[in-house]
Amino acid sequence: MNKKKGKEIRILLMGDDPMDRALIEEILAGEAAKDSLLALEHAGTFESGVARLEKGGIDLLLLDLDLPDKKGIRSFLEINRRVPMIPAVILSVLHDDSLALEAVRRGAQDYLFKNEIRSDLLLRTIRFAMERHRLRRELGEANARLEKLALMDPVTELFNRRGLQEILGHEVQRAQRKHSDLLAILVDLDDFRRINNALSHSAGDVILKEVAVKLKACLRSTDYVARVGGDEFLALLPDTRFGEGIQVAEKTRMAISTMSVSLTREESVKITASLGLVDLGLMIGPEGKLPSIDDLISKIHSVLYKSKQIQKNRLSYGHGEDSVPGLPGSLPGEDAWFKDLLNGGDQFHVMMQPIFRLSDLRETGYEFLSRSAVKGFEMPEDFFRASLEANILTQVDHQCLKVCVAAASLLPPGVSCHVNLFPSTLLGLPLGEFLNLFGTRNGKNPDYCIEISEQQIIGDPSYLAEAVANLKRAGIQIALDDLGFGRSCLESLILLEPDIVKIDKRCVTGAGTESGTRRSLKRLVRVARSLGSEIVAEGIESRSDLEVLKDMGIKYGQGYFLARPKDVPVFPLGEALASES
Repeated sequence: MNKKKGKEIRILLMGDDPMDRALIEEILAGEAAKDSLLALEHAGTFESGVARLEKGGIDLLLLDLDLPDKKGIRSFLEINRRVPMIPAVILSVLHDDSLALEAVRRGAQDYLFKNEIRSDLLLRTIRFAMERHRLRRELGEANARLEKLALMDPVTELFNRRGLQEILGHEVQRAQRKHSDLLAILVDLDDFRRINNALSHSAGDVILKEVAVKLKACLRSTDYVARVGGDEFLALLPDTRFGEGIQVAEKTRMAISTMSVSLTREESVKITASLGLVDLGLMIGPEGKLPSIDDLISKIHSVLYKSKQIQKNRLSYGHGEDSVPGLPGSLPGEDAWFKDLLNGGDQFHVMMQPIFRLSDLRETGYEFLSRSAVKGFEMPEDFFRASLEANILTQVDHQCLKVCVAAASLLPPGVSCHVNLFPSTLLGLPLGEFLNLFGTRNGKNPDYCIEISEQQIIGDPSYLAEAVANLKRAGIQIALDDLGFGRSCLESLILLEPDIVKIDKRCVTGAGTESGTRRSLKRLVRVARSLGSEIVAEGIESRSDLEVLKDMGIKYGQGYFLARPKDVPVFPLGEALASES
């Protein structure tokens, strides 16, 4: 067929009659079809036709109901099940109006009797079928958008009360059928009205959106969360034991407490929330009466009120009047796992992520990353946040450093081994302890580099200068991590003179496609090079990002496009450290 402007319509004829095929090819190639871009493909059996449809690229199906391996309307119904959303026109030798009506009711666009097919009729049927299908699809998409608007909160893009009510009914029935637990967490922001009044409702909406992001990050994909009031959120946790729910709620509370907002030039306020956790199974009772969202919130408020009454920024849990206030950072059994964190490394395992030379993608070093074995607090941002609230951050960070160095000691000499450290730990540990920890083990001597996150440096970084200088004199390299994330990177670069700067992934990811990201990245690279620091780019997520970094002359990088973190050998910390003595 002649090439024309516009989108080509690809038609698949499923039928084994060579006369039908010749007729349709003649019509589509004829004079009447010259204004259309129609391309015909053919499949002589049901299975070969379905296989072609599943590959994609077909815009319309002409289906003969008399196929050698499948006959009657069942063939159309099977296609509609396996390959939905393909507009179909039925071809049949049977003059059966009831069959034609059933086919259209079941989703076919039209029904043609084969001995009546003419050029104008077939072409008109194809055009009308494509147009009806387009209108049906657009109507379905519009209805889906309207339904979403009816169920979603426009500010946070979480479910609203109506949306959560529908989910609640389904999850209550499922929990009763499976005899599983169903928990609910009510999150109420503390003193939000004051913030709203001071900053305007527009700024308040920004805070609500950020809170929504924190909530979704703390929950599983199988959980649900909704905005149920001005500053209230409700989460449903299916198939969750009560102890696990307490951990999720505490993780959520701590995530929100990392937020702060400036009210005036001199005054800022920390965003916190009070939470109430209940077991819906015990609240609903054996009769299984479905509660409304209003009833549910009212009952949880009696639990949450204990948090507000005592101190705010805390979790209360229970079932009505027997609610128990939970201290910030205090979970049932928590003392035990904190004790483990302080006294040994069994609560941690180590992963390592390669650092690559970008010119040839050769692994030149590894960053060692600690993970906790405590469910709900596996990631560093979670267990470090809990440690900070419990005032044991330095001790836990020290344990993480030990297990990472123990894992690094397994690598051959000359490999660059990066370990992360909080500034407070850097100041709190004597130089001799660092030198003993990083000393030669088992005849191996890796090249160590301590990474200090720029976002964790508080104010003037000069308080770190002496400790950094001592480590550098001892042959330990210093890397300034997350460059570009915080607000004081220039002061940190000038005062600490790091050997390596690691550019934060927010400044790297998307550099291959976003001009603004590339400009910011170029500025950071110029600053780092002016001080003679080596550069490692984090967060390389695509081939285009990699090529941009290479064009800028950045030698080293890491990211999921190159390699994800991987496990290192697990062994008791005591055995690893025994070899030091």
